[in-house]
Amino acid sequence: MSSSFASDNRWQQIWEKRGLTPDQAAQKALTLDTLIALDGFDSGAGKISPVDWQEYARRISDKLQLHAGDSVFEVGCGAGAFLYALTQHQPLAVGGLDYAAGLIAAAQQAMPAGDFHAQSADDLAVEPHYDVVIANSVFHYFSPEQAAKVLQLMWQKASRAIAVLDVPHADTQAACERMRRDALSEAEYEEKYRGLHHTYYTPAWFAAQLSAVNHDAFESCVPNYAQSQYRFSILFHKPQHG
Repeated sequence: MSSSFASDNRWQQIWEKRGLTPDQAAQKALTLDTLIALDGFDSGAGKISPVDWQEYARRISDKLQLHAGDSVFEVGCGAGAFLYALTQHQPLAVGGLDYAAGLIAAAQQAMPAGDFHAQSADDLAVEPHYDVVIANSVFHYFSPEQAAKVLQLMWQKASRAIAVLDVPHADTQAACERMRRDALSEAEYEEKYRGLHHTYYTPAWFAAQLSAVNHDAFESCVPNYAQSQYRFSILFHKPQHG
């Protein structure tokens, strides 16, 4: 998914080129298929079908115990494919940010009642608060320093919980990069990934940023996703009173 604050300008150039075609912009409603493609999950090792995407959203919704009427904000929301899938399960108030204005325009068109902003993740406003704040498949575009800052802002903005999803696991970095290399010739790999850095993490790194906070780390739960074996997700819950 699109990054909201990339450490490498090439990532920003790639994502800022994405947006609706004139025909898509003229449509009254956008489909989940279109949003998934705009968010980059339509080819190669990152391909996820709409059916699997919807199941992924359902599983995360269950883990976050989302209910009708809850509010969810996504950092690095891109065209809003994940939020859109969440709203297909139950009515939610949604919002998000991404630095790619073309993708934000798509998210706003797909979810007209949503509150979407074209801005960087490190400019995330902690108010208004949302029940849940998420980031899906975006933290690998951040440096560790940027990730730590964004995580703290997400925590301040959330009333109930935050979720950082589809994170590359440092323990599987070598295997993950080997898989990507094996799918291409050496020349193709160097051309495709030159200057495009991914940051890898461990669940312990996240836990250290929000020490003493209850958390739940688990393996990626996206069905039929080639990257699942190299990814993890982590949820942090705020204590609820009353």
